[in-house]
Amino acid sequence: MEEVLNRFLEITADPYNSIAQYKEKTGQKVIGCFPMWIPEEIIHAAKALPVVMWRSNEPVTLGHVHLPPYNCAISRSIVDDALKGKLDFMDGMIFFRECLISEEVPFILEKNIKLSYIDFLYFPPLYLDDVGRDFMLGELEIFKKGIEKLTGKDISDAALLESIEIYNENRSLLRELYEVRKKTPGILKGRDILNIVWSGMLMPKEEHNSLLRDLLEEIRNSKVTQQVDERRKVILTGCLCQTPQVEILDLIENLGMTIIDDDLFTGSRYFISDLEVNGNPLKSMVDRYFKRPPICPTKADFETHLGDYLADMAKKVEADGVIYFLTKMCPPQLTYYPDVKRRLAKRGVPEILIEIEHELISLEGTRTRLEAFKETIGGV
Repeated sequence: MEEVLNRFLEITADPYNSIAQYKEKTGQKVIGCFPMWIPEEIIHAAKALPVVMWRSNEPVTLGHVHLPPYNCAISRSIVDDALKGKLDFMDGMIFFRECLISEEVPFILEKNIKLSYIDFLYFPPLYLDDVGRDFMLGELEIFKKGIEKLTGKDISDAALLESIEIYNENRSLLRELYEVRKKTPGILKGRDILNIVWSGMLMPKEEHNSLLRDLLEEIRNSKVTQQVDERRKVILTGCLCQTPQVEILDLIENLGMTIIDDDLFTGSRYFISDLEVNGNPLKSMVDRYFKRPPICPTKADFETHLGDYLADMAKKVEADGVIYFLTKMCPPQLTYYPDVKRRLAKRGVPEILIEIEHELISLEGTRTRLEAFKETIGGV
């Protein structure tokens, strides 16, 4: 099992190098996708490699010339990496209107770096609007034509269906892995799960699927599945567009808690639902974008409540509490949080807020708060 886990870690430890090496080896074009909801299948169907852009661990320097420090971590980090030339291996980038901060990133890059393809799409922020669905379908058609022009390959419905099948298999395998973790708490560390999901955003899905099948087979054949973890169980939520620091995941576990499930983007949000094809593949992508769960703070949802969703999740997996990772300077998350906190309290679910910043300076304050939370949920 260690060999497979090390392969996932190899990808996430240095994404710049691993992706650049893959491009050099295969000659495939690499297209960066701003998280969270760009349909990667369109890029994959054109025989290019879609990679979800990420927050680096390097302090932001050049990025501050173009973005203020009160912008979110991932927007500052992407601009900073691009200006430093660390994203030069990308042949193109695709962005969409996710929040106010994300809207400015592609236009800053367009003026400051040379790429043959930078596109900006508008995905409607409402769940309930049929007009919005039709508009998004038009945006995906524009997106498809742009990728065809960049790669020189026509994207047929047959190619899209093949890519959808590969991506759905990936989602299914990740869901199976999460079910294993729920049934056997502690079988995989939080950092292992993060690396597993995140690596799938950075490498070909075919290879990722093969690694997931190997990992699941090794777990099934291992006596580790018989272990019992008596520690307090928690679920994680937040970090909409970026990865939480693995040091915080380690801290949670070192303090005697077990991460049993999550509602993170580099987690269950990425694979929670399949893309169900019924006619036009692009229309099916629109349908998945508007599907619930997950409940996304970047969309206006008047029918469901994120607090209830998290409370139901906690009840289903018998979690003792919820840890809410609030990305500093993330307006959608910050706007949702007070109401989520009230609803969790009303449902009797203990919750704690942990603020996540780009630069990890000290864990001592976080340690103190998590220790207090563990005592609140009955940990020793």
